[in-house]
Amino acid sequence: EDNVTKNFEDFGYTYSEGTSATVYQFDYPYVDPIEKKDKKLYSTNGMLYIIRLADNSLIVIDGGSIKQSSNQNIEECMKFMRKITGTEEGEKVRISLWYGTHGHSDHVTFFYKLLGFHHADIELERVMFNYPSHAVIAHAPRVDMFRERLALLYPNVKYLAPHTGMSFDIANMKIDVLYTHEDAVSALDGTTLIENANDSSMVCRLSANGKSFLVLGDLNVLGEEKIANIYGNEIFQTDILQAAHHFFNANPIIFENSKSAWVLCPISQSRAKASFPGYMTAKNFYSDEQLLFADDALYGIEMNDELTLTVDRTECGPYDGSSMNRIK
Repeated sequence: EDNVTKNFEDFGYTYSEGTSATVYQFDYPYVDPIEKKDKKLYSTNGMLYIIRLADNSLIVIDGGSIKQSSNQNIEECMKFMRKITGTEEGEKVRISLWYGTHGHSDHVTFFYKLLGFHHADIELERVMFNYPSHAVIAHAPRVDMFRERLALLYPNVKYLAPHTGMSFDIANMKIDVLYTHEDAVSALDGTTLIENANDSSMVCRLSANGKSFLVLGDLNVLGEEKIANIYGNEIFQTDILQAAHHFFNANPIIFENSKSAWVLCPISQSRAKASFPGYMTAKNFYSDEQLLFADDALYGIEMNDELTLTVDRTECGPYDGSSMNRIK
């Protein structure tokens, strides 16, 4: 029983005129220990994925931190979305779904600002997130501000609180919900076993054209073990893997069993290589060529037989201290 999601069956839609889908990892600048970038200007974390679908709409996953949300970077993102959809100035970019993994500010702030600056240029049709109550697992204040902004700017947007086992289509992309924070509730006393909001990350498998993209958010070891207990270790096998929690976590079960062609890494390469547990585990199963770091380039992976890799670049830069709150 869910008193919020009343019309789950009507949430998604299908599109049969094409199979194309391309996953893009937005190329934020991050703190780089080798270049000694100032932590006041560069973020340690942050994650944003943009998926172009066959009907020329987009799925956007998460956002980024406040330090990645300079005015310049917001405009670069808008320009990139117009580029991959061929949407001209004066036309609206269509985001068929925004998907939030969990309630940390480095996964929502950039998108929060993007909507504030460009809601007149963006048609946002659906949002899905399953953030636990703040009384159960603490989340960032920006999450509540984001929900308020959604209600203000997009009062008619379709909202889904996903639960494990749900499966639906967005155009030609199938979305399977594999895990939410609800799976970590104790059957004995009804309390959550989660001590950190990272393990409340919603995990979904996104599939198109016979290929899959596993989105982990900031999943930690507890969530990893819960998923393995539900499905078995083979559930982590995927064509494209998002490295969980910016390589902070070892995630040994995931890296050993994912067997991916590519691993998308939302962190700087030099920082990850500075003895981050996730990187130390991943390199046992993946070559350096398979690990695509977000500070190197804007990587795109077309979900076709060859999983074609493209390399682009934006002109994103350091934080400029600009406001988060300009609403046109």
